[in-house]
Amino acid sequence: MSNYSKRRNIVIPLLLLAIITYHSFSQKITRGPYLQISTPTSMMIRWRTDVAVASKINFGLSQSTLNSSKSEDSQKTEHIITIENLKPNTKYFYAVASENTVLQAGSDNFFITNPPVGKEQKVTIWALGDMGMGTEGQKRVYQQYLKYTEKTHTDLWLLLGDNAYAQGMDWEFQQRFFEYYQNDRLMKQTVLFPSPGNHDYSPTANNYRIEDPLIAYFNIFSVPTKAEAGGIPSGSKAYYSYDYANIHFISLDSYGREDMDKRLFSKDSEQMKWLEKDLKANKQKWTIAYWHHPPYTMGSHNSDTEDELRLLREGVVPILEKYKVDLVLNGHSHNYERSQLIKGHYGLEATFNQKQHGLSTSTGRYNSSKDSCPYIKDSKTLENDGIIYVVNGVGAGNSGSQKSYPHDAMVYSNNVNAGSLYLEVEGNRLDAKFITEDGSIKDQFTIFKDVNQKQVLKLETNQNTIPLQASWSGNFNWQHDNSKNPSTQVSPTVTTTYIVQDDQKCLQDEFIVKVPSVYSLKDFNLTSIKSGMSINWLTMQERGIISFEIERQRQGGEFKNVVKLNSKAKGQFSDKTLLYRYIDHIYESEEMVNYRIKVTDNEGFIYYSNVKSVSTVLKIAD
Repeated sequence: MSNYSKRRNIVIPLLLLAIITYHSFSQKITRGPYLQISTPTSMMIRWRTDVAVASKINFGLSQSTLNSSKSEDSQKTEHIITIENLKPNTKYFYAVASENTVLQAGSDNFFITNPPVGKEQKVTIWALGDMGMGTEGQKRVYQQYLKYTEKTHTDLWLLLGDNAYAQGMDWEFQQRFFEYYQNDRLMKQTVLFPSPGNHDYSPTANNYRIEDPLIAYFNIFSVPTKAEAGGIPSGSKAYYSYDYANIHFISLDSYGREDMDKRLFSKDSEQMKWLEKDLKANKQKWTIAYWHHPPYTMGSHNSDTEDELRLLREGVVPILEKYKVDLVLNGHSHNYERSQLIKGHYGLEATFNQKQHGLSTSTGRYNSSKDSCPYIKDSKTLENDGIIYVVNGVGAGNSGSQKSYPHDAMVYSNNVNAGSLYLEVEGNRLDAKFITEDGSIKDQFTIFKDVNQKQVLKLETNQNTIPLQASWSGNFNWQHDNSKNPSTQVSPTVTTTYIVQDDQKCLQDEFIVKVPSVYSLKDFNLTSIKSGMSINWLTMQERGIISFEIERQRQGGEFKNVVKLNSKAKGQFSDKTLLYRYIDHIYESEEMVNYRIKVTDNEGFIYYSNVKSVSTVLKIAD
């Protein structure tokens, strides 16, 4: 063998070993991991690696016990694994790995499965739009949000469109979105639900065709098109819905075209048809809708002069109002604008009339400032069933405003600060805060549902105390004893009204606790006499008794009224022994007859005596 052949036999295996070694040690995550499509029993995790590898997710209930795993079947760079058969509302730690190498793990790598649908518990949400610019403002907004929520887990992350400037290319998503957010806890542990904006529609797409595979957005994000997380199946990556706890979310596409011309606001678009069907089927307490283009704005965009904004207001807003949507979140306009609770305004800004379209004169801030009571909605009577609109297109910066800025429907507008919106929903309370790039909260609002209740309760005869529970979460002041708890126990001896208010006297519940009337019915007896059946009883210490009714029951029948006798105490108090007597005229027969006394008090409560039975040879008259 020649020296060349010998050298070749040695060099080639070494090169192959070097390639294999380099391939093994170069494995790293370049995108993510990020969480998608969560349900009470499953979680999807996505990530990208620099080389094609067969990956897996190791997971478990603690960071040190990742005893379960889910693997892929083939080598690839784009990885999507859905873990199933999980427990609802449960925290799982996870690690991203290839066959033999852990690519990412740590205390921040965890997710929490969804609570059961309809469950009332605290839900935390981060919403921001127009963030993917790669600016210092984008960094500041994110860092201030992380600082504000340092001790609070964020359950959901909503993207309001224009997620990667300027053309929504894959490299722009990488540099201006993922590389900004993927190295901190949020992306690793918070489920991301996006909506597309106009800048997410790459110009390489065919006339901005909805779901065009050339658009990176539709390849980067996975969304529940089959109603995996609730709602009605959309069959589209562009728009979808999902349930989380007692909230129904709807994400829409306000830019993509169906059949080259139909858009969200087109009456015959598939998206519009699906939207109404989904809203009609919704049973959750809260409904939040979000998409990119705002129906009301005088920021960097003008909802009077820009047709697509005007058409959204005219075509989509009436549908949202019809099905009692609570909150609408948008981007596009690079400002923060927040309306009051409004309804029925579909025209230009100049046609907005506070008395006609505004359902409250409050700022809704609920912070003890002037006129700041929360917005109150009643899901039963549909009182004040308007919508609050938030334009939140300041995830990376704030720029520009129109001549008529601010819009007349807005309570608060900001054309200076970048920022994001933090939401908390718990039971029948929703709180929102606009957290700016300098860490200050420039705006906030609160909505309550089904508060200011008036209840009539009854203290049972054998009951000494009764619990009272305020209808809201927050602060409390019970007027009868100045206690500050959400609930109290009371022991009234007479019918009493109890009132609880919040600190600002914006909320008030009233409880009327009715106490049983005092009376003692004794010596209730039946005596057969010549003219019929003599029915006799005595009462002692009557108070509040209005009437006595004798009821008779034949065998196999129902109790029927025989006679009504007014109380001898006339509803007042008497400490005397009072005698009542009545003769029921019946005729010859042989059967069992039952009698009882029905007692009615001045609160409308009814009490019954024990039943007396008698076997008689007298016939009951019809």
